[in-house]
Amino acid sequence: MPEVHDPPLDQPMVTVQASFAPPGAIFGQSGPMIARLLFLLLLVSLPSLKGTACSCFGPPTFCGTLDPPYPNPEWWIPDVVVLGVKVGVLAHGMDVRILQSFSGPPQVDDTIRVWGDTGLLCRMYADTWEVGDTVIWGFRITDQLGGPLEQPDDYLISVCGTYWLDYSAGIVSGPIITENGETMTLAEFETLVNGCLSTGIQEAGPGDELTVRYEGGIPVISMSDVQGLAQLSVWDASGRCVRRRGWDGMPMPIEALGSGAYLVRVERELRQAQRKVIVP
Repeated sequence: MPEVHDPPLDQPMVTVQASFAPPGAIFGQSGPMIARLLFLLLLVSLPSLKGTACSCFGPPTFCGTLDPPYPNPEWWIPDVVVLGVKVGVLAHGMDVRILQSFSGPPQVDDTIRVWGDTGLLCRMYADTWEVGDTVIWGFRITDQLGGPLEQPDDYLISVCGTYWLDYSAGIVSGPIITENGETMTLAEFETLVNGCLSTGIQEAGPGDELTVRYEGGIPVISMSDVQGLAQLSVWDASGRCVRRRGWDGMPMPIEALGSGAYLVRVERELRQAQRKVIVP
């Protein structure tokens, strides 16, 4: 808008009338249509702004997030894993009452404050869940990037990984160990999640040819370049060998061992490879 200054006292008042060019003068005869299209394009793009505020990656399963296959795994591992119910809302956060604690300091009946996204952070939105929803969550200590309401003892819910699972009537469901998802009882989940958190046994290093894929939730191992027979052993979380046999590297399911986390170790001549597997 043009700037208007007070005239000198000895000069008559001049009235300035601002005029605006019609859309046709700017865009030609199709101006109104173009203006409407631009407006509609803006409306369509608004819902996607939440999704473009953060760019990050993480494991596509809950168990993978507890034991991420990346350097510096502490960037992903949650500080607490709990079964909780959302009991309150504050700004971009929520209050969660603990029903069961699988990992971390919160105890049953504690209420913790968890902060979500403000539109600019790599977090889930706290309004993803309604008050009264009961959920399996993995929370990290807050980085306090959401503003002064966030306190050092509060938590955040990250979007860079898989940090929550559905829970209803004693059943846990979602991408627990595979992207397609599983369903299991809370007792089965408790056994499983303890194995996901740690086996206490060294993981395999880069360059090993031993691979693991999951078919129907069952781990299937295979290994390339096995000449003759290799020595295969399977170890449970306590360090006890539960299976030992010769193996030619062909795909083989790891099953009939009971739910939990296991270490598969393959030895041949002077070389060794090992991988952690989860048996549902």
